[in-house]
Amino acid sequence: MAKNTQEIFDFSVLVHYAVPTLKQQISLVEKSVVTQLCRPDYYRSNKENYYSSPNLLDSIKRRTAGYKSHVSDYLLLSLFSYFEAFVIDVIQEFLNFHGGISEFQNFAIRKSKNSMEILSNQSEIRKHKNKLKPTDAKNQPDRKHATRELKKTQFRFPSDHFASYGIFMLGKKIDDLKAREIPEVLINVLLIDLNTEEVRNFHNIRDIRNKIAHGQIVHLDIEAVTKHNNILMALANKVNKHVCEFFKIYENNYFN
Repeated sequence: MAKNTQEIFDFSVLVHYAVPTLKQQISLVEKSVVTQLCRPDYYRSNKENYYSSPNLLDSIKRRTAGYKSHVSDYLLLSLFSYFEAFVIDVIQEFLNFHGGISEFQNFAIRKSKNSMEILSNQSEIRKHKNKLKPTDAKNQPDRKHATRELKKTQFRFPSDHFASYGIFMLGKKIDDLKAREIPEVLINVLLIDLNTEEVRNFHNIRDIRNKIAHGQIVHLDIEAVTKHNNILMALANKVNKHVCEFFKIYENNYFN
Protein backbone atom coordinates (compact mmCIF):
# COMPACT_ATOMS: atom_id res chain seq x y z
CA MET A 1 0.00 0.00 0.00
CA ALA A 2 2.83 2.41 0.85
CA LYS A 3 4.42 1.92 -2.59
CA ASN A 4 1.16 2.58 -4.45
CA THR A 5 0.45 5.59 -2.27
CA GLN A 6 3.85 7.12 -3.00
CA GLU A 7 3.44 6.49 -6.73
CA ILE A 8 0.10 8.28 -6.90
CA PHE A 9 1.48 11.27 -4.97
CA ASP A 10 4.51 11.31 -7.30
CA PHE A 11 2.10 11.48 -10.22
CA SER A 12 0.33 14.40 -8.53
CA VAL A 13 3.66 16.23 -8.25
CA LEU A 14 4.29 15.62 -11.94
CA VAL A 15 0.87 17.00 -12.90
CA HIS A 16 1.28 20.09 -10.73
CA TYR A 17 4.55 20.87 -12.50
CA ALA A 18 3.33 19.91 -15.97
CA VAL A 19 0.11 21.93 -16.12
CA PRO A 20 1.64 25.35 -15.31
CA THR A 21 4.41 24.62 -17.83
CA LEU A 22 1.82 23.69 -20.46
CA LYS A 23 -0.20 26.84 -19.76
CA GLN A 24 2.95 28.91 -20.12
CA GLN A 25 3.75 27.23 -23.43
CA ILE A 26 0.24 27.90 -24.73
CA SER A 27 0.75 31.56 -23.92
CA LEU A 28 4.05 31.56 -25.82
CA VAL A 29 2.39 29.98 -28.87
CA GLU A 30 -0.41 32.54 -28.79
CA LYS A 31 2.21 35.31 -28.64
CA SER A 32 4.14 33.68 -31.50
CA VAL A 33 7.22 33.36 -29.30
CA VAL A 34 7.29 29.64 -30.17
CA THR A 35 5.70 28.02 -33.20
CA GLN A 36 3.78 25.18 -31.55
CA LEU A 37 3.28 23.08 -28.45
CA CYS A 38 5.59 20.18 -27.70
CA ARG A 39 4.24 16.94 -29.06
CA PRO A 40 2.70 14.77 -26.32
CA ASP A 41 3.77 11.17 -25.77
CA TYR A 42 0.21 10.15 -26.52
CA TYR A 43 -2.81 11.72 -28.28
CA ARG A 44 -0.61 12.68 -31.22
CA SER A 45 -1.81 14.05 -34.55
CA ASN A 46 -0.27 14.23 -38.02
CA LYS A 47 -2.46 17.13 -39.09
CA GLU A 48 -0.57 20.16 -40.35
CA ASN A 49 -0.18 22.97 -37.77
CA TYR A 50 -2.24 20.91 -35.32
CA TYR A 51 -0.07 21.79 -32.31
CA SER A 52 -0.53 25.51 -32.86
CA SER A 53 -4.19 25.50 -33.89
CA PRO A 54 -6.53 27.78 -31.89
CA ASN A 55 -8.99 24.92 -31.41
CA LEU A 56 -6.36 22.77 -29.69
CA LEU A 57 -5.09 25.64 -27.55
CA ASP A 58 -8.61 26.55 -26.42
CA SER A 59 -9.44 22.90 -25.76
CA ILE A 60 -6.39 22.41 -23.55
CA LYS A 61 -7.01 25.66 -21.67
CA ARG A 62 -10.53 24.46 -20.85
CA ARG A 63 -9.13 21.18 -19.59
CA THR A 64 -6.58 22.86 -17.33
CA ALA A 65 -9.32 24.83 -15.57
CA GLY A 66 -9.85 23.40 -12.10
CA TYR A 67 -7.20 20.72 -12.59
CA LYS A 68 -6.06 21.00 -8.96
CA SER A 69 -9.49 19.98 -7.71
CA HIS A 70 -9.69 17.14 -10.22
CA VAL A 71 -6.28 15.79 -9.23
CA SER A 72 -7.27 15.94 -5.56
CA ASP A 73 -10.47 14.03 -6.27
CA TYR A 74 -8.69 11.33 -8.26
CA LEU A 75 -6.03 11.07 -5.57
CA LEU A 76 -8.56 10.40 -2.86
CA LEU A 77 -10.42 7.86 -5.00
CA SER A 78 -7.18 5.99 -5.60
CA LEU A 79 -5.95 6.18 -2.01
CA PHE A 80 -9.22 4.87 -0.60
CA SER A 81 -9.22 2.04 -3.14
CA TYR A 82 -5.68 1.14 -2.08
CA PHE A 83 -6.83 0.93 1.54
CA GLU A 84 -9.81 -1.26 0.66
CA ALA A 85 -7.56 -3.60 -1.29
CA PHE A 86 -5.03 -3.64 1.56
CA VAL A 87 -7.60 -4.77 4.13
CA ILE A 88 -8.81 -7.58 1.87
CA ASP A 89 -5.25 -8.61 1.02
CA VAL A 90 -4.05 -8.69 4.63
CA ILE A 91 -6.99 -10.89 5.67
CA GLN A 92 -6.54 -13.23 2.71
CA GLU A 93 -2.82 -13.36 3.45
CA PHE A 94 -3.25 -14.58 7.02
CA LEU A 95 -5.97 -17.03 5.94
CA ASN A 96 -3.56 -18.45 3.35
CA PHE A 97 -0.88 -18.50 6.06
CA HIS A 98 -3.12 -21.00 7.86
CA GLY A 99 -3.71 -23.08 4.73
CA GLY A 100 -6.75 -21.28 3.39
CA ILE A 101 -10.34 -20.97 4.59
CA SER A 102 -11.22 -24.67 4.43
CA GLU A 103 -8.11 -25.93 6.22
CA PHE A 104 -8.24 -23.17 8.82
CA GLN A 105 -11.91 -23.86 9.55
CA ASN A 106 -11.35 -27.62 9.71
CA PHE A 107 -8.55 -27.07 12.20
CA ALA A 108 -10.85 -25.01 14.43
CA ILE A 109 -13.50 -27.75 14.18
CA ARG A 110 -10.92 -30.37 15.06
CA LYS A 111 -9.94 -28.48 18.22
CA SER A 112 -13.58 -28.23 19.27
CA LYS A 113 -14.24 -31.90 18.52
CA ASN A 114 -11.14 -32.88 20.45
CA SER A 115 -12.45 -30.97 23.45
CA MET A 116 -15.98 -32.37 23.17
CA GLU A 117 -15.20 -36.00 22.40
CA ILE A 118 -11.78 -36.72 23.91
CA LEU A 119 -10.90 -34.25 26.65
CA SER A 120 -14.42 -34.24 28.09
CA ASN A 121 -14.13 -37.98 28.74
CA GLN A 122 -11.05 -37.57 30.90
CA SER A 123 -12.09 -37.95 34.51
CA GLU A 124 -10.44 -34.80 35.88
CA ILE A 125 -11.72 -32.60 33.06
CA ARG A 126 -15.20 -34.10 33.32
CA LYS A 127 -15.20 -33.43 37.06
CA HIS A 128 -14.33 -29.76 36.61
CA LYS A 129 -16.64 -29.37 33.61
CA ASN A 130 -19.61 -30.75 35.55
CA LYS A 131 -19.04 -28.13 38.24
CA LEU A 132 -19.70 -25.45 35.62
CA LYS A 133 -23.12 -26.84 34.71
CA PRO A 134 -26.30 -25.35 36.26
CA THR A 135 -27.51 -27.09 39.38
CA ASP A 136 -30.25 -26.63 41.97
CA ALA A 137 -28.05 -28.01 44.74
CA LYS A 138 -28.00 -25.98 47.94
CA ASN A 139 -24.23 -25.97 48.07
CA GLN A 140 -23.06 -24.55 44.75
CA PRO A 141 -19.74 -25.87 43.36
CA ASP A 142 -16.56 -23.80 43.29
CA ARG A 143 -16.84 -22.64 39.68
CA LYS A 144 -13.85 -20.32 39.85
CA HIS A 145 -11.57 -23.19 40.81
CA ALA A 146 -13.08 -25.46 38.15
CA THR A 147 -12.58 -22.77 35.51
CA ARG A 148 -8.96 -22.24 36.54
CA GLU A 149 -8.27 -25.96 36.30
CA LEU A 150 -9.87 -26.27 32.88
CA LYS A 151 -7.88 -23.30 31.61
CA LYS A 152 -4.71 -25.29 32.29
CA THR A 153 -5.81 -27.89 29.74
CA GLN A 154 -6.79 -27.78 26.06
CA PHE A 155 -10.46 -27.76 27.07
CA ARG A 156 -12.56 -25.52 24.85
CA PHE A 157 -15.25 -23.36 26.44
CA PRO A 158 -18.59 -22.71 24.66
CA SER A 159 -17.49 -19.38 23.16
CA ASP A 160 -14.44 -21.10 21.64
CA HIS A 161 -16.62 -23.46 19.60
CA PHE A 162 -17.90 -20.57 17.46
CA ALA A 163 -14.42 -19.99 15.98
CA SER A 164 -15.01 -22.37 13.08
CA TYR A 165 -18.22 -20.57 12.10
CA GLY A 166 -16.46 -17.22 12.36
CA ILE A 167 -13.77 -18.43 9.96
CA PHE A 168 -16.45 -19.73 7.60
CA MET A 169 -18.33 -16.42 7.61
CA LEU A 170 -15.13 -14.43 7.15
CA GLY A 171 -14.37 -16.51 4.07
CA LYS A 172 -17.77 -15.63 2.61
CA LYS A 173 -17.55 -11.97 3.61
CA ILE A 174 -14.06 -11.29 2.27
CA ASP A 175 -15.08 -12.11 -1.30
CA ASP A 176 -17.65 -9.30 -1.28
CA LEU A 177 -16.50 -6.96 1.47
CA LYS A 178 -18.18 -3.54 1.30
CA ALA A 179 -16.27 -0.43 2.36
CA ARG A 180 -18.88 0.40 5.00
CA GLU A 181 -18.28 -3.03 6.58
CA ILE A 182 -14.52 -2.63 7.04
CA PRO A 183 -14.60 -1.17 10.59
CA GLU A 184 -17.04 -3.91 11.68
CA VAL A 185 -14.71 -6.63 10.37
CA LEU A 186 -11.66 -5.01 11.94
CA ILE A 187 -13.36 -4.63 15.32
CA ASN A 188 -15.55 -7.74 15.61
CA VAL A 189 -13.56 -10.26 13.57
CA LEU A 190 -9.92 -9.24 13.96
CA LEU A 191 -10.60 -7.73 17.40
CA ILE A 192 -8.67 -4.55 16.65
CA ASP A 193 -9.31 -1.74 19.10
CA LEU A 194 -10.58 1.14 16.98
CA ASN A 195 -11.74 4.18 18.89
CA THR A 196 -14.76 6.29 17.97
CA GLU A 197 -12.64 8.91 16.22
CA GLU A 198 -10.89 6.33 14.03
CA VAL A 199 -14.21 4.86 12.92
CA ARG A 200 -15.71 8.30 12.35
CA ASN A 201 -12.70 9.44 10.32
CA PHE A 202 -12.88 6.32 8.16
CA HIS A 203 -16.56 6.81 7.38
CA ASN A 204 -15.97 10.51 6.70
CA ILE A 205 -13.36 9.64 4.07
CA ARG A 206 -15.66 6.95 2.68
CA ASP A 207 -18.47 9.50 2.37
CA ILE A 208 -16.18 11.88 0.48
CA ARG A 209 -15.15 9.03 -1.82
CA ASN A 210 -18.80 8.21 -2.49
CA LYS A 211 -19.64 11.83 -3.29
CA ILE A 212 -16.76 12.05 -5.77
CA ALA A 213 -17.80 8.77 -7.38
CA HIS A 214 -21.34 10.14 -7.81
CA GLY A 215 -20.12 13.37 -9.41
CA GLN A 216 -20.70 15.68 -6.44
CA ILE A 217 -18.37 18.60 -5.69
CA VAL A 218 -16.39 18.08 -2.47
CA HIS A 219 -13.88 20.99 -2.55
CA LEU A 220 -10.75 18.96 -1.89
CA ASP A 221 -7.16 20.14 -2.17
CA ILE A 222 -3.83 18.34 -1.84
CA GLU A 223 -3.44 19.37 1.79
CA ALA A 224 -6.81 17.84 2.71
CA VAL A 225 -6.09 14.69 0.71
CA THR A 226 -2.74 14.32 2.47
CA LYS A 227 -4.45 14.51 5.86
CA HIS A 228 -7.00 11.89 4.80
CA ASN A 229 -4.20 9.69 3.52
CA ASN A 230 -2.33 10.00 6.83
CA ILE A 231 -5.44 8.69 8.58
CA LEU A 232 -5.72 5.72 6.22
CA MET A 233 -2.01 4.93 6.46
CA ALA A 234 -2.11 5.02 10.27
CA LEU A 235 -5.09 2.68 10.21
CA ALA A 236 -3.35 0.36 7.73
CA ASN A 237 -0.24 0.22 9.93
CA LYS A 238 -2.40 -0.57 12.95
CA VAL A 239 -4.16 -3.39 11.09
CA ASN A 240 -0.92 -4.85 9.76
CA LYS A 241 0.80 -4.77 13.16
CA HIS A 242 -2.20 -6.42 14.85
CA VAL A 243 -2.52 -9.19 12.28
CA CYS A 244 1.22 -9.96 12.37
CA GLU A 245 1.20 -9.99 16.17
CA PHE A 246 -1.87 -12.14 16.81
CA PHE A 247 -2.91 -13.98 13.63
CA LYS A 248 0.29 -14.99 11.89
CA ILE A 249 1.13 -17.68 14.43
CA TYR A 250 1.62 -21.30 13.42
CA GLU A 251 -0.88 -23.74 14.94
CA ASN A 252 0.03 -26.86 12.96
CA ASN A 253 1.81 -28.48 15.91
CA TYR A 254 -1.17 -28.07 18.24
CA PHE A 255 -1.92 -31.81 18.31
CA ASN A 256 1.70 -33.01 18.15
